[in-house]
Amino acid sequence: MGLFLAFLTCTSFGFENTVDAQVRIQSGQRWDLINAGLGMSTRGLPLFVGVEQTLDDHISAALIGTFQSGRENGSAGTWSHQYFGVGLQGNYHFIELAPSPFDLFAGLTLGWFAHSYKWAGAGPAPSSYDGSAIGGTGLSGQIGGRYTYKDMTFLLQMDGGTLMSGFLVGLSFPL
Repeated sequence: MGLFLAFLTCTSFGFENTVDAQVRIQSGQRWDLINAGLGMSTRGLPLFVGVEQTLDDHISAALIGTFQSGRENGSAGTWSHQYFGVGLQGNYHFIELAPSPFDLFAGLTLGWFAHSYKWAGAGPAPSSYDGSAIGGTGLSGQIGGRYTYKDMTFLLQMDGGTLMSGFLVGLSFPL
């Protein structure tokens, strides 16, 4: 996680201060973004990164990747879980409802995820474990918004579904 935070810090300082980081969709405006951040979830701490592009005045599409890791403690020991996911995300931006510098959106994500787990306890793993599936595809929904303040654009997003479930906080950087 420390490496990820260092990456975000270095990336944010790599952009010139003269760049207009206002990433709110406005009529006729197009942009490409990198979204990155972390969040809260019942499955551990999610890290996410994505590349987003506008398709028209209201619609954007993104390719996203996620990673989550967590532990499940029991009386006989601990299970270590890791979740990986990739997805194609589409969002509708409510540009008429949100005054500048806000960007409010909602959308769906079609994704594939993998779940790996490992026994980290002393002795053999319990045979009665009935954990999550190893992987699969799924559809998840999200609502969120961006706020631009002094050349920094903050991203807040609430997700539900199989790829990610939880609250995400991050930054959006123009390409």
